[in-house]
Amino acid sequence: MGSNQSSIRIPKKQQKMTQQELQRQYQRNLSEAQLAEHQQARMALENSASFARSQHHHQDMKQIPGGINGHAPSIITSTANNDSFYHQRTTTIHSTTDGKPATRQNYRWIDGRRHHNTEGAAYIMPNDIDEMDRLHLQHFVIRHAFNGNTRAKFDNKIHKDVLDVGCGPGTWILEMSTEHTETNFTGIDISAVWPTEIRPRNCRFQVVNVLQGLPFEDNTFDFVHQRFLIMGYPAKDWPFVIKELMRVTKPGGIIELTEIPIVSNANGPELTKLMEVLEQGCIARGLDTRAAKKLEGMLREAGIQEVKACHASIPVGAWGAKVGQLMRENSAGMWSSLKGLIKELTGMNDTQYEAMIKRIFVEYEHYKCYVNCYCAWGVKPHPAPHPEESSSSSYNIPATPSSSSTTSPPYLPQPHPQH
Repeated sequence: MGSNQSSIRIPKKQQKMTQQELQRQYQRNLSEAQLAEHQQARMALENSASFARSQHHHQDMKQIPGGINGHAPSIITSTANNDSFYHQRTTTIHSTTDGKPATRQNYRWIDGRRHHNTEGAAYIMPNDIDEMDRLHLQHFVIRHAFNGNTRAKFDNKIHKDVLDVGCGPGTWILEMSTEHTETNFTGIDISAVWPTEIRPRNCRFQVVNVLQGLPFEDNTFDFVHQRFLIMGYPAKDWPFVIKELMRVTKPGGIIELTEIPIVSNANGPELTKLMEVLEQGCIARGLDTRAAKKLEGMLREAGIQEVKACHASIPVGAWGAKVGQLMRENSAGMWSSLKGLIKELTGMNDTQYEAMIKRIFVEYEHYKCYVNCYCAWGVKPHPAPHPEESSSSSYNIPATPSSSSTTSPPYLPQPHPQH
């Protein structure tokens, strides 16, 4: 699982590993987090000493129906404010790229959760261990929904330099760099929460606030990947971000964007109210809560060509079989991460918030809630030829898979409309 990846420690005698040995070891760690095995890994993690819950909390969680293998998701309780746990994990998750341990001055704390303290950054989610665990899980669900790590065709013979924007704990980029060993991968994020002790040598990370511009030369990357920054970019800055992504992409290179709308679909009355509060709170902070549905249009407006788009409907809850259970667990982590914000917006206390979340998890099953994940990708055009050059000059565009506008996963009986 993702958390196991970031907590690995290398014995001194193994620190001088060859590239091949390192990639084999990392691949073994990645395989532990596959969807078919994730449930057992999560159970083992939750039963470990570092993630021990009180007996009272355990009894509360039993009230939530449909727990994974009898284990209900951890909705409220967080280990982010557990000081001993924090220090245990800072040996592998850092706030700098030079391997020096993180300092608390780099962060701010909201309702016991650690957040970035980057001036000018709008991202509202935490950057602590619990949130990184959720992002790992979310990655595996999305990869399953889209049948791979990219929707655009990735060709390691063409795509030699890749940028992952908003890489978080690095799950996507670490998988890709392990699989494509001849390609150079660069991951950027406002918080350095990626593993530093075990990672392929063709993978590097850098702390960057995209809203201040990308620190790369024009035409640097063959493939630019970005996802899940709907809660990080103000609405007014999306055009600037797309232009920056386009600027650092080589002519003929691909840009791929993936987002999930803040508001889910087929919500019950309790979840509808909560989503309205969350959406208004995000709008008040300048975020575009509907940006996920605008990805295709934003790429076209920026001048990207050969634009394609699709979406996958993903169930939330045990009604959607294994992937629905995992998405429900992702939702549990999300509501834990958003607890401080929701309490601020509503004035609720901890007890009221926990009770509301329990009712929402009942609604997930009763109303068959689901989310739509949107993806759009396209090609940066070559500069227009000078008048003296042949107007018939052409360039090769990597083939992209043919797809309809909707991806209907096998675990849903019917495709859902794009709400």
